Amino acid sequence: MSYYDSNVQYLMEYNQLLLNHMETVRTNHIESIQVGQDFVYKMVDNQGMEFYSGSIYDPQFEATQFLDKVNFDNTAYVLLGMGSTAIVKQILENKTEASWVLIIEKDTALVKKFLEEVDLSPYLEGKLQRLLILTESVGDISTVLNTLFVSLIGYYFFQTDLLRTFATFRKDTLYYEEVIHELVNHLRNHMTSMGNSLEDTLLGMENELKNVPIALKSHRLTELKEKYRNKPIICVASGPSLDKQLPLLKSIKGKALIICAESAFRVLLKNGIEPDVVCILERGANSYDLSIKGLEIPKHTALIGLSLMDSRIPKSWNEYVVPIFKENISHSRLMSEALGDMGTLYNGNSVAHLNYSLANYFGGAPIVFIGQDLAYSEEGSTHSKDSFYVDQSDVEMSIEQRNQIKESLQDDKSFLNREVYLDGYYGGKVKSRELWRQFLFWMEHLIVVQPSALIINATEGGVDIKGTQKMPFKEVVERYCQEPIETVPEIFSSLPSVPVEGQLREKVSNMIDFFNKQLGEFERISRFAEEVLDAANMLQKELEQQEKVELLEGKASRILRNVEQILKDILSDPFITFFLRPLLSNYHVKINPISRVTSVDRLQKIITHQCYFLNRLVKGKEQVFQVYEKGIKQIVIELGYDPEEFYLEVKPKIEFPSWLFEGEKV
Repeated sequence: MSYYDSNVQYLMEYNQLLLNHMETVRTNHIESIQVGQDFVYKMVDNQGMEFYSGSIYDPQFEATQFLDKVNFDNTAYVLLGMGSTAIVKQILENKTEASWVLIIEKDTALVKKFLEEVDLSPYLEGKLQRLLILTESVGDISTVLNTLFVSLIGYYFFQTDLLRTFATFRKDTLYYEEVIHELVNHLRNHMTSMGNSLEDTLLGMENELKNVPIALKSHRLTELKEKYRNKPIICVASGPSLDKQLPLLKSIKGKALIICAESAFRVLLKNGIEPDVVCILERGANSYDLSIKGLEIPKHTALIGLSLMDSRIPKSWNEYVVPIFKENISHSRLMSEALGDMGTLYNGNSVAHLNYSLANYFGGAPIVFIGQDLAYSEEGSTHSKDSFYVDQSDVEMSIEQRNQIKESLQDDKSFLNREVYLDGYYGGKVKSRELWRQFLFWMEHLIVVQPSALIINATEGGVDIKGTQKMPFKEVVERYCQEPIETVPEIFSSLPSVPVEGQLREKVSNMIDFFNKQLGEFERISRFAEEVLDAANMLQKELEQQEKVELLEGKASRILRNVEQILKDILSDPFITFFLRPLLSNYHVKINPISRVTSVDRLQKIITHQCYFLNRLVKGKEQVFQVYEKGIKQIVIELGYDPEEFYLEVKPKIEFPSWLFEGEKV
């Protein structure tokens, strides 16, 4: 068996797309030099000069120097450019078995040449497959990284060494600089999307369960697909530039679909504009109190909001309500499935992202942004003068809410509030904030993965948004907003009827069955965690009496393996992972620096962190179950059904030991 065929077997689990592509890739044109047991490759730099990817005298020494400051107790390493084979081999040799290595090398042929010439079996045979390789052949790097980091693999990249080989500074420089930019942004977004706590997550789940009766009686998102195909759609955000666009926006009512963010709703109503659609994304009470409370909801305005919005919002609306289930949030996606496929939408963490994703789903063209500044105005404003961020005269607001708004707009050294400068709409740089930069990154990502025929940024201020065409709003109006379009009532009148009594009963029954199954796996893992926690507590007491770790090595090994299995079970179940993301991230950050057992003291620290993790897992399960038991009972009662007939009855999934089936023929 060739080295290539041997190496492929260690990469098949996570690199199948690349391996499929490499079947047709030829490597004869790549020249390599063998130095001892290692290879370096001849390359041509950006100026056409030939050079070698590593030392032709002692690549092992060079690799040792290159990796001198690397912390090999981390759980992830990103290597930009193959460099010499010695670098890759030393990383694989020194890392822990559980840690991941992500190699990003633009040249697919070079990667294949590496796999043809190097025997990786001493480093990978009999171990977990934790080597990922990305090249230009796998497609758009931003899309691939997003998919990677939102998967279970992303949890291992919270503490990452980013290593850039010498060759990448001379060859394909712009490519690797863009890769670094994408890596940093995706990792930053991944970390900030973990959530603050289980309690914060459960607030959204309580809302989502409260909204189930409305969701079941409402039209589905799937019924609205392409309903405004090739019609102009205006996405309205509440940036400071919105004020100058309001007269024009008012003039095109009925000639373009107006979708506004919740924070822009009051602004439009104050200026005599009734939007066609209001999008709601936030789950907290402020969303209702600041954006909706006290307003007379227009009769012909539709509410299209995330299913975890404050339940007071859809209950106070008119007949045009459509719940949104977020495709890239596992619980929201599963809730849609539990209710019989309501339809899902891929979007980011800002309501402006929801505006765009919805406009794209409707088939709009052009899709036009106004008020999408994501930056301070020249006068230092952050929002429209009529928004509750600036004008609070007509909003019933508590002192706490006023303080929250004030604090959210202050420049300080906290990560999301810190000052940054971004490319401006009119060129140069404009003052912005880290949070808005992340919103910009997500918007540009959405434009890439959900392209539209024509996207126009008519904000006329703020930041430059890649993937959009700049055009004054007046010109947009003159070009695209001259013909009448169908109104919201006209569209809804053509939709299928909402579910009736018999269908509702079936949907409620199916939903409960669905969550009995999901929670049953959570119960199984929790019971296993309790057993491991008991064993870990006993081991801690024994460690207090021992000076040598070897005397308790067997017990410690079993506990460590069992905790690793629990982590694997959690991360392979999107439903459970959703609730435990903050706990998982906390555990990885705490355990990474001490992951190797080298002394009794270190083992005690590891077991202490594992006991905390297991204890919080068990208690977290109890909190989740309480929310679901209460929520499902409320659903049943609100729909007028008997809670003695429809109720949650969780039974843990039973797993039989493997020895029970030994010798059994299949």
